[in-house]
Amino acid sequence: MKIAVVIGHSETSPGAMNKTYVMSEYEFHRALAYEIKTSFSDFNMADQIVVVHRENGYAKLPSEINSFNPDLVVSLHANAHDTTVNGCEMLYYHKSEKGKNIAQIFQDKLQALFSNKDRGIKPKSSEDRGGHLLKATDAPCIICEPFFIDNDEDYLLAEKLFENGELTKVYCEAINDAVKYLRDAS
Repeated sequence: MKIAVVIGHSETSPGAMNKTYVMSEYEFHRALAYEIKTSFSDFNMADQIVVVHRENGYAKLPSEINSFNPDLVVSLHANAHDTTVNGCEMLYYHKSEKGKNIAQIFQDKLQALFSNKDRGIKPKSSEDRGGHLLKATDAPCIICEPFFIDNDEDYLLAEKLFENGELTKVYCEAINDAVKYLRDAS
């Protein structure tokens, strides 16, 4: 199985920001994506992970992802609101039963790690923010939003979990569980 790990946003469109610690979604998730790939390399499974950068804008991202022919798409993101909100949520395409089940796998693991507000899994249509990506990829796709990057407490926890390797480990476990689910479902 091949897994596309998508870096949320891009260098020119870095997404939400933690202003206190000067960290963008793009910068945080670029490092995380490569740590995930490295972790799979440790088990001689690096060829299963493809790190995808948004090269040509959001509209073309699904076709860029589809060109790798993945079996699963995991898009790394973080929420932002007004610096006071926190929580963990996963987004999936509302018509995708596989996407829903995979979103629940990731939600259970990441929410347990963060122990912040459980915002649940959320179905999205193509008209919703993120919906184009969720609908237009050929493989089941989820958008992971396990913390609010503009909330200093949420961000510092994410940074700590990344630095000590726990965040990467939990993402790898969730990917492995999702792959097992997809194998069992086919």
